[in-house]
Amino acid sequence: MKVAIILGNRMNDDGTISETMKKRLDLTLKLYQELKPDKIIVSGGIANEIAGVSEASKMEEYLVNNGLNKDLIIKEDQSHTTRENALFSVPIALSLKADTIIICSTIEHFTLVPYNTIKYFSDAINNSNVKIMIYTNCQ
Repeated sequence: MKVAIILGNRMNDDGTISETMKKRLDLTLKLYQELKPDKIIVSGGIANEIAGVSEASKMEEYLVNNGLNKDLIIKEDQSHTTRENALFSVPIALSLKADTIIICSTIEHFTLVPYNTIKYFSDAINNSNVKIMIYTNCQ
């Protein structure tokens, strides 16, 4: 089973999605067309208390409004950091018997040192017999 994990981004104060999150969600739509994951986990809690809505809820809303079936999507709405995205999303993917986890985000999530995305996800998978794929843009 292929499970995609989509990493969130802080909401705007008015509760709308940020431009970075929109890029990640448009990338998710492309990922779905190309790789056809069995499930998509949208990962992100309420990182902006002023907005008062979880990233995962808004991500799900955007994806459904753009043609994805709601039954395809699982919300992980407790995480506030990239490390927590991994800690909270990977167990969900493993419980689905994932043999491949596709981590989807914009390029800075994989290239800037503070994020450590690949390390966090590798640690969370903890040598399970699961492949990790990275799906990103190159901008």
